[in-house]
Amino acid sequence: MPPAAAPEPADTQVPTEQPQADKRPTEQAPAEEAPLEAAWEREEPTPTSVKAPKATTRQQPAAKKAANATKASELVPGALRNVGVYLPPALLAQVKDAVYQQRTTYADLLIDAFEAVDDKQIAKKFIPETTLTSSVMPRRAPRKRGEAGIQIQLRLDGLQVAWLDEKVREFDAPSRSALVSTVLRLHTQAGQSEAE
Repeated sequence: MPPAAAPEPADTQVPTEQPQADKRPTEQAPAEEAPLEAAWEREEPTPTSVKAPKATTRQQPAAKKAANATKASELVPGALRNVGVYLPPALLAQVKDAVYQQRTTYADLLIDAFEAVDDKQIAKKFIPETTLTSSVMPRRAPRKRGEAGIQIQLRLDGLQVAWLDEKVREFDAPSRSALVSTVLRLHTQAGQSEAE
């Protein structure tokens, strides 16, 4: 009987297996690299485009977000919303007293004031006055501005706000607050003169 072949030492098996192991990655590497490169090229624009809006969203101040957001009260026709106006403290005390005595609201009192006061009276308050000087050129008085005051909230719907803004443009008032305080002042003064 011929002698049995002696098992090969582990050293000799490793080199034969090692080249096979080395061949597998090299054979598979070209197949794997192409899809990875193609996938990387396809995926790169997606994260960039996803990250870009997040970065701009994070950088926007809260005021801009609020300005761009549509309010629910603007979507519903006739819905009331708060419109802040500033009244001088003395006028605010008179307005609060009138609201209390008439059992009404700030908005209803303002509507009554616009109905009671003539447009010519309102317009006169916002016309810049010129004064004559010793020289030939008249001196123009500075434009009237709203006074510092305390904020109140008028509950108005969209049509009322649009109407009020149109009146601000019509009378060339510096702001809503200036127009509202002027009209309420004229109305309360008329009411006080009638009471006397």
